[in-house]
Amino acid sequence: MSEEKIIKHTENVVHVIANKEKTWRKKIFELIEEIAIIIFAVSITLALHNWNDWRNERKMERDFLAGIRADLKTEAHALDATVIALDRTARYYDTVWQQIATHRIDTAYIDTNSGQFLNTVYFRFNNGRFESFKSSGYLRLIENETLLKDLTTLYTNDMPFQVSADEYVYGSRRTDYNTYVGVKAPIDSKQIAHVSKLLNDPAVRYQIVYYGNYMHERIRQKKALAKEIRGIIAEIDQELDK
Repeated sequence: MSEEKIIKHTENVVHVIANKEKTWRKKIFELIEEIAIIIFAVSITLALHNWNDWRNERKMERDFLAGIRADLKTEAHALDATVIALDRTARYYDTVWQQIATHRIDTAYIDTNSGQFLNTVYFRFNNGRFESFKSSGYLRLIENETLLKDLTTLYTNDMPFQVSADEYVYGSRRTDYNTYVGVKAPIDSKQIAHVSKLLNDPAVRYQIVYYGNYMHERIRQKKALAKEIRGIIAEIDQELDK
């Protein structure tokens, strides 16, 4: 029932009460009738309004989940690429250390690929969609509590942790390289640092072992994060298929 008709029935109530020609018994009967119509009309209006709100909220939820799924697919692919790049660096550290341990130094390999000492692949993620939805108070629209918890943990803890870990490892590694390698290794006209000449330095050997292990740790953690992200993507898929 439209608002105009509800107002009309409300006016009828007033007219019934003001009508001096009708008996109180008649007035009461008509009042009950009009009030019943008003209550029914208001109930229907509220129900339709609530249903429309619910439908709009479900659309907002699904649009958000579809968008965040696309964002997470991008993050997972980026992590895959990062793992490939870091694997080359980790293998360089492993190879150099193996050459040192077996006394079979390949100076051409070590020096030509010495850029791996500074190779960095920082993890960055786009949290714009999540933060916008969160700051608007719309996270409450996600009815699946497990999915909500997993998404919140991912965006507020797990991915930010990887960003911080990269900044720490790469920052420390760059500082140590500049201190113990960069200023000591001869650099030729092709800008190749001849790190092979420093392999007897304990500080250089320590970096090869220490940061080699760190590269493997970074790889393991990034693989685990990619796996976590894909698990959440699967959760979103199930939710959107309902």
